[in-house]
Amino acid sequence: MWTRGNLLSLGAGLFIALAAANASANTYNIDWMSLAPTPFGSAPPFVSSYNLAGIGTVNMTYSANSDFVEARLQVPQLAAGSVSYAGDSYAWTNQETLARTNWGFSGIINSSWFVTYTFPGTVPASKLVLGVQGLGRRDPNPGETTADATTEAIVLQNGTHFGDFTGALNVGPTQYTPGAGMFSMINSLSGPGGADPWWNTGLAVVRIDDAVNALTVRIDQTSGDGIGVNIGVITPEPATAALLVTGSLVALRRRAQR
Repeated sequence: MWTRGNLLSLGAGLFIALAAANASANTYNIDWMSLAPTPFGSAPPFVSSYNLAGIGTVNMTYSANSDFVEARLQVPQLAAGSVSYAGDSYAWTNQETLARTNWGFSGIINSSWFVTYTFPGTVPASKLVLGVQGLGRRDPNPGETTADATTEAIVLQNGTHFGDFTGALNVGPTQYTPGAGMFSMINSLSGPGGADPWWNTGLAVVRIDDAVNALTVRIDQTSGDGIGVNIGVITPEPATAALLVTGSLVALRRRAQR
């Protein structure tokens, strides 16, 4: 027969087991921002607003550049997938990007641009993720440096690289370099460039570890390269997952006291 003491012991044991499981293997979703109503393949406006679940209306602004063409893009191999970090899994089904290709119409080797996401309030630390894909390298031309032939993305916030999702694409790994209040990303492969896997990286997923009101991604993009950028939110938030475990114990204790 189950007594009050038995149930309390069971509840405590279940809490410990759930807490241990919660500490070692959580499953989260990443909801990527949709650029609708812009059709796939069409250029999003340089200034526009979109809805991001859990945050609200996000204003996206990106700089115009005559060397680039842009489009709302969804790569089938990356649209659904997951990455794992510290024993936790982060999965999605709706990944898409603002994609820009530097065709170098002006003859300039590298062209710089930025995209800024402005939020309706302060987004808590560790809720937001950034996705960057397609970072390329090519062979330097005579008189060029390696940096001239490399696309780099820079963010002036603290971040944690969860890893890359490649979707079986022939791509190079992202070289993620953290710093004090910043991080940068390039294609990590060296040697001959100008073709895959040097020409593209998979989807690098980076958690933003600061509370932010806006997030800016700065890109120095080499000619011929096309990349994609977008943001998403983690659901449920880690604090919420912990509360679910605590709530289970509270419910068991209430039942035991009846």
